[in-house]
Amino acid sequence: MNLKKFLFGKLTKEQEILFYSAIIALAIILFGLILSLLFENFNILLNSFIFAIFVFVLPFFLYRYIHFLEIKDCEKYLPIFLGDLKEAKKSGISFPEAIRSCKGDYGKLNKYVEKLKKDISWGINIDSALKHMQKSLSESRILSRSISTLLETYRSGGNIENILETLINSLLKIMESEKYRKSIMQQHVFMMYGIFFMFIGLIIALGNFLIPMISNIGGTETGIGSVQLKANSPCLACYDPFCYSLCGYYNTIGNMFGFGEPNSLSVYYKSLFFTMILIQGFFTGIIAGQISAKSWIEGAKHGLIMVLLGLFIIIMANFVGLF
Repeated sequence: MNLKKFLFGKLTKEQEILFYSAIIALAIILFGLILSLLFENFNILLNSFIFAIFVFVLPFFLYRYIHFLEIKDCEKYLPIFLGDLKEAKKSGISFPEAIRSCKGDYGKLNKYVEKLKKDISWGINIDSALKHMQKSLSESRILSRSISTLLETYRSGGNIENILETLINSLLKIMESEKYRKSIMQQHVFMMYGIFFMFIGLIIALGNFLIPMISNIGGTETGIGSVQLKANSPCLACYDPFCYSLCGYYNTIGNMFGFGEPNSLSVYYKSLFFTMILIQGFFTGIIAGQISAKSWIEGAKHGLIMVLLGLFIIIMANFVGLF
């Protein structure tokens, strides 16, 4: 902990997660390097490198996704808090006192409401307290704009109860329309998952039937009968750095997942198809998240699910000889 503060100073929660994840990922890579040297197997290092990437990315993603769910829960309970605030204000007490008198159950919003109450109790003016709450919930446009409206309502004075009533009705209508849109878009998300699985099935069929067909193509007639020519991998005809690096990547993937001998036709096409599945899965998931929730974190969730599903299906299909 002292080393972390010495190197980076005070870190946010997200930065701390990335810091510790990076340390664990480096430890995994180092351990894999030692094992690969002991057993003289380069695949151990490659597999440990992939595992380290997941260890580095997954905790940060989980933290962001949990925070995303928390924000959504806050949006759900905001109209209830505003309703209690309106009823408290009807009793004739001041606006800060009305906030302090709200004691309902507001789900994940509770901790933000309690922080607002403490700020007011400690003598912080209502403007600064609401601005701090707005900053804490700035990732949600609904929450940020609602708190901004609350702040302007306090500043302008007038009939605060009527303004709160209008704000509550507007929030409920927005949430109802969002819920309806999400239920409609959910069908498209399922459709995108179905298309992705169809794509994987097509890739498996290509790997199982097309590659053997290509490898045996090119029969020719001679004076003594038929001679069958074997097709070679395009990597055997590489003459530029880009081709060398691309084929090196294909050979690495093929070596890791047992797709065949290096620079073979099988490794070339299976590694190409495998990469296509990962790319297709990730970007299909991003689009699915944008359709369903208009959020990159939701898209990253679907993308990660599709990548892991594609990875698992291809590994199992290759293991049983279907790919």
